[in-house]
Amino acid sequence: MRKLRVLVVDDSALFLGAARNVLSVLPEVACAEYVRSGADALAKLAAFCPDLMLVDVMMPGMSGFEVLRAVRDCAVVPVMYAITMHDSADFLAEAIKNGADGLIPKREFAEKIRELIADLASENAKPKVTNQPLSKNDVHTQQEQNNETD
Repeated sequence: MRKLRVLVVDDSALFLGAARNVLSVLPEVACAEYVRSGADALAKLAAFCPDLMLVDVMMPGMSGFEVLRAVRDCAVVPVMYAITMHDSADFLAEAIKNGADGLIPKREFAEKIRELIADLASENAKPKVTNQPLSKNDVHTQQEQNNETD
């Protein structure tokens, strides 16, 4: 089992506290850092070198989508998941378009992050989209279905 370094980016102190409570008890998490802005996340990125980055999409200043785009252009890119209160195919599609590997709805964070961390820490880890049943392939299918019904 790999031990993971996790960076959580969210402007909500309340959510960061909840994330800290969940991540602090997971044996697969070696350490975690918590920042409240996109600018702070980018400043922390090089020194911290996270394996997993969780980014709120709706933040003042630099949005989570802007953070995802900036990070995807880095030399070493961590696994990145968008976190949001807005659980929809549109948000998932936008997150993936901007470099995320998936999306975790905040209301399902405690459950989904445990699954994701366990998967990433396993020896043959491959990130999966945790906003089931949507995946990168499903996004295109759902968008096509939406276009057919319009």
